[in-house]
Amino acid sequence: MDAFESIKATFFQECDELLADLEAKLMLLEQGRTDLETINAVFRAVHSVKGGAGAFGLEALVRFAHVFETLMDELRAGRKPCDAVTIKTLLRASDVLADHIQAAQGLIPPVDEARSAALVGELEVLTHGGEAPPPVMEEDDDFGFTPMAFDMALDEPAAPMGAAPAGWRIVFRPMGRMYANANEAGLLLRELGRLGPTQVNLDDSAVPTLDALSVEDGCLTWTVDLSADVDEAEVREVFDFVESDCDLTITPLGEASDAVPDASAAAVVFEDEPAAILPAADDLDIAALLARATGAVADLVPEAASEAVPEIPAFVAPAPEPAPAAMPMATPAASAAAPVTIRVDLDRVDRLINVVGELVIQQAMLSQRVLESGLARSSGIALGMEDLELLTREIQDSVMAIRAQPVKSVFQRMPRLVREVADMVSKQVRLVTAGEDTEVDKTVVERLAEPITHMLRNAIDHGLETPEERVAAGKPAEGTVRLAALHRSGRIVIEIADDGRGINRERVRKIAVDKGLIAPDAALSDEQVDNLIFAPGFSTAAVVSDISGRGVGMDVVKRSIQALGGRISISSVPGKGSTFTLSLPLTLAVMDGMVVTAAEQTLIAPLPAIVESLTPQAVDLHHVGGVDPVIRFRDRFLPLIDVAFIMGFSSTPIDPTGGVAVVVETEGGQQAALLFEAIQGQRQVVIKSLETNYQPVEGVAAATILGDGRVALILDIDVLVADMRRKAARPDLKLAS
Repeated sequence: MDAFESIKATFFQECDELLADLEAKLMLLEQGRTDLETINAVFRAVHSVKGGAGAFGLEALVRFAHVFETLMDELRAGRKPCDAVTIKTLLRASDVLADHIQAAQGLIPPVDEARSAALVGELEVLTHGGEAPPPVMEEDDDFGFTPMAFDMALDEPAAPMGAAPAGWRIVFRPMGRMYANANEAGLLLRELGRLGPTQVNLDDSAVPTLDALSVEDGCLTWTVDLSADVDEAEVREVFDFVESDCDLTITPLGEASDAVPDASAAAVVFEDEPAAILPAADDLDIAALLARATGAVADLVPEAASEAVPEIPAFVAPAPEPAPAAMPMATPAASAAAPVTIRVDLDRVDRLINVVGELVIQQAMLSQRVLESGLARSSGIALGMEDLELLTREIQDSVMAIRAQPVKSVFQRMPRLVREVADMVSKQVRLVTAGEDTEVDKTVVERLAEPITHMLRNAIDHGLETPEERVAAGKPAEGTVRLAALHRSGRIVIEIADDGRGINRERVRKIAVDKGLIAPDAALSDEQVDNLIFAPGFSTAAVVSDISGRGVGMDVVKRSIQALGGRISISSVPGKGSTFTLSLPLTLAVMDGMVVTAAEQTLIAPLPAIVESLTPQAVDLHHVGGVDPVIRFRDRFLPLIDVAFIMGFSSTPIDPTGGVAVVVETEGGQQAALLFEAIQGQRQVVIKSLETNYQPVEGVAAATILGDGRVALILDIDVLVADMRRKAARPDLKLAS
């Protein structure tokens, strides 16, 4: 990839961040937070997209963003109200803007011109108050507007000729922090030159001698007379990102004093000829302009120091290796305000994680060899191995933190989906999100979007009633869907809840019988009936639509979650709503586990699921119906599951009093006791997918490599508790190894 394409790729990455921020701020506007700060944030996001798109010649994107930006400028200036109709239009405009960006990337076909033009018309009506849009300048296009380019060859339309043009006097004095933030006065002068003929006056009377000069002081004042019939908003747009870092006044030329502000004899005046109304980037020689300015200042300082003058950051564009004293990277305040970040190819991070995983395995193997050698724990080698283990763990935690990513990146895509689906089914829906900053491994985040999308569509289409049905039931016409994320027991839990009608279990049961999924006389609990919706081909939709009815959806969700090593559960109350809970591992790379032995097989029990371990006593052991063993635990009886027997490692159950019972708790809160022969200890293990390298095995979540090089299976506690207890009572159903 060449340098240009690399920069372009970076621009599109920034667009993703800008769109996410734009969506979040528009949702705040929809919730009634129409303060100036929120409106400005929306404006800045659209303005940044437009600026970058102009640099790469993305004309369709620039044209649409310009109209969007113009309306936002009217809102932030208070000339137009930010009412419900406007906000709804802005939300749809953000969707089209996102489509234009994706089309520019080549991810989707070009945006339908009719759709884009129709929304542009709505934006212009809101901008101009129902008046006709301004006349087309030069080239006639669908939007009555020609894009403005930045540092490229897309020039803005020339001001209309004829009557003597109006103009503006711009007086601005940059402060030190403007230069510290890598902004340059010369670039601002160039952008003003794009608007029309300019006369520029530099007042350098405040520049001290070189020995007293400080780069943090604003010593220069620029006065620019712009002879162009342009709006004040277009002039202010040039200073949009530096307005808070300079003293700025903009007045009409007719109202401004004809005299240039008092300047020293060394003040320099630059004039653009009338013919240069639209100078291109290459025609405006910034280097020459700055050289003339620095030449004037050189007369004010001692001759011996004249060679150092060009190092003053007010006059010199950043050099590849600036002198430390002349161009500081940032002020201390700026460094504290924003953390320094870098963009790194994800493949490099993946390779680093794989190497660290191998390091963990090798460290475990080395520790095993030291243990087998019989060295005393107080020996230097043993102590060194303990230090190595701690260091390895710290390295691993640090590397995993690099991949940690908030689920916000997924959650922020959903408001648009909810709006689209709600419009399709004519329902009023409010999306409430919580826990957006909950962090999880990037590999998990990337694969969450599809199942969450399915479930939100299902909640809106099937879960929520129509506004009329809700009002008749005594509910608000607007339904609520809640999307939340939280950490629980070393896992991430995603909840999708609605306040709709709940699951109609009679209808679900009837459909299941009609499809032959269950027998007509099958005795099922409410939980079992609810879980029928995960059966392949199952659908409660009466009519096939773009949203549902094809029997593809919830079974896909279940498979997607299981592929991530997670599980899904349902809680539904008729008339009140339903809650779907997804439980997933925080990472697909490592985990803390308890190493146990069952029939001479070494297994790993996930540490977050373990409550306690104990040695069973004969007095605490009983059988339900003479078949299912249970154990008394803190005045309660828990199922006792012989893991080796039900997984086929042993043909006969072991004596419980000769083993160790490990009390575990599932994601649903159910407890059981798993019976093993012995516990070897706690260890952090690197997770290897058994499905990818072998095949799915019921009761096994994944595999790992032990310190002695052997492969150990990682148990799926929820499956063991939910299914294996039934198999323990029927030896003919136990799994083969």
